[in-house]
Amino acid sequence: MYVQGINVARPRAADFKKSVGRFSHRTKERFWELDFLRGLCVVLMVFDHFMYCLWDIMPSINQMLGTDLFSEWRQIAINYWNWNVRINVREVVICTFFVLCGISCTLTRGNFRRFIPLALVAAGISAVTYFIDQNFIDGTYIIFGVIHMIACGVLMYALLDNAVSAVCALFPEGKKARVAENILRYLPGAVGVMFLILLFARYADISFEGGAYELISTFPKDADMDVNRFRAIFLYVRDYNFEALSADYFPVLPYAAVILAGGILGRALYHTSYKYTLMPLDGAWNKGVCFLGRHSAFIFVAHMVVIPVLLALFALLVSCF
Repeated sequence: MYVQGINVARPRAADFKKSVGRFSHRTKERFWELDFLRGLCVVLMVFDHFMYCLWDIMPSINQMLGTDLFSEWRQIAINYWNWNVRINVREVVICTFFVLCGISCTLTRGNFRRFIPLALVAAGISAVTYFIDQNFIDGTYIIFGVIHMIACGVLMYALLDNAVSAVCALFPEGKKARVAENILRYLPGAVGVMFLILLFARYADISFEGGAYELISTFPKDADMDVNRFRAIFLYVRDYNFEALSADYFPVLPYAAVILAGGILGRALYHTSYKYTLMPLDGAWNKGVCFLGRHSAFIFVAHMVVIPVLLALFALLVSCF
């Protein structure tokens, strides 16, 4: 079309939607470095679980099917599992993953919506692993694992962040109100840091013996085992082996507190102009890992089932010949 003799291109519908998306909450902005780090964490977690399956699950599969598949790899898997480097790297990887989860909590106001599917998946994991534990492989029941803990962490962040929203709604419009809101948005992260300080000040120590870091609980065990079982959901209990009851175990403290604390980085970096710092480094080189990072939740849940099932199917195929 023409405007006062000037040729002006007619805007296309796709361009209009893209422009509107920049100013609305419908289009979620993604940052490649977060997806990349999540992808790396997922790759290492999948490898870690594969080695665990070779060590602990594959012998049970071989016993049921009368096979001897990967038996020579079992000792290698055991050595890997007890390797100090693996123990230390594992803590770094899982804490990085939880910090990234906390950063993601700051990039959406829909954390209640994120909590619901996580809680449903956690309940499903407990139900399925209980069935497997009772009928096929002992020691596979997961009472409170990583998905349960992440669901709790996201719920805690949602409750705190929505409390901040309710308080901020009482403020009058103006620059002071915006400054106060920006400060109050750090509340979930501050609560996470306070929980960590309280935990290590009163209920836990960090030990470094034999080249590996270990969290040592100082929270006393109760005479009632049911009480210990309940308390173990929230933090490690001294001299109480909750891992014997739950095949996967991540208590709320310290790990959900790490998720909350990750919100500080999210607010400090991804709600300021610093969020675009690494954008020039984005490119084709990271697409594969970023793809894994974008689908980390699905991969993380699926691999816990897929790896044992594939090993069992392979062993079944071998037994047929």
